[in-house]
This record gives sequence, structure tokens and C-alpha cells, in this order.
Amino acid sequence: MNHAEEIWKTLVRATVDKKHPWRVVGFSTAGPKGPQVRSVILRAVNTDNHQLVFYTDRRSQKMADIAHDSRVALLFWNPRSNTQLRVCGIAAPQTSELIVNSLWARIPEYARKDYATLSAPGDALTGGDLVYDFDKARANFVVLNVKVLSLELLELKREGHVRFRCDLDETGRWIHQNMIP
Repeated sequence: MNHAEEIWKTLVRATVDKKHPWRVVGFSTAGPKGPQVRSVILRAVNTDNHQLVFYTDRRSQKMADIAHDSRVALLFWNPRSNTQLRVCGIAAPQTSELIVNSLWARIPEYARKDYATLSAPGDALTGGDLVYDFDKARANFVVLNVKVLSLELLELKREGHVRFRCDLDETGRWIHQNMIP
């Protein structure tokens, strides 16, 4: 069995099934203020390029953290199967305006306001009301790609836990290693 292939299939499934537990991901960065973790939504998977895709605001702390150190760690948990997936990779914004614009076109109008606030996400709210500038929303929208370098899966089972790791080698192949749980 190709464990990496099975993990990628499950990740793809999480992008189309809104109730899949791996759709909401713990996303960790190491910025100038130290380690940070937040939940993000897995938007797409590019299996050929070993990439996971997320959306974010260019003004967010995560983007400042990634500019400081592009290495990221992600944590997926499935309570139904008691399965944890840890992923390490390199994050970078999508540079193709064609791709970003095509994804922006799919964002529903109601969701575009998330990128239209005058102040950055996480800033203090002064005055009590949010102020929006919808003309600037697209400029704040970032498609963030994470190039996956390693996958580590832990399955918690009564009959014995199972743990393995898959590392991406220089040729683009996954090297599998069973591990002690």
C-alpha cells in the first residue's frame, strides 16, 4: 500500500466534503513574535506538485510570519478515525495573477467582505463598526500554496497504534518509514 497516495486522496476528499474533519487545519508559523497557530480552511490540493492551497489576507500576521520564515507545520485531526496527520512544508503566495483572479471570481459576494476591511485582520477595532472598501478586497486576497515536504500519520487503535512518516525526496518520490507510535 502506498501510504502517501492514500493520504493525498483523503486530503482531496476534504476539499470537496465540507464536513470532512481535515477541511479545517491547524496552521503553524514561526514569525518574529515566535510560534503562532491558527485554523485555516483547506481549499484545494495539487497532488502533482505536492501542494496544499489556502486563502488568506495579505495583511494577516500569517503572511508576515511566512515572510520571516516560510517553513510551516499543519495539523489535521479526524475524531471519527482517531487519526492525526502532521505536515511540514514551505509556504509561498501564488504568483500567477491568472490563477488568483480565477479563484477570486469564485468567491461569493458575501465572503469578499473578509478581504475588504480597511484595517488588517487582528488589528484593534476602534469606533465600534467595521468599515469596508470593496474596491481593495481583491488586492488583499492571497492564494497561499504549501509545498509539502513531509507527512506523518498517527492512527490511535485499541489493538495497537500505527505511525509512519513519508518524506519527499529530490526526485519527487515519497520515502516511507514506519515509526514507533
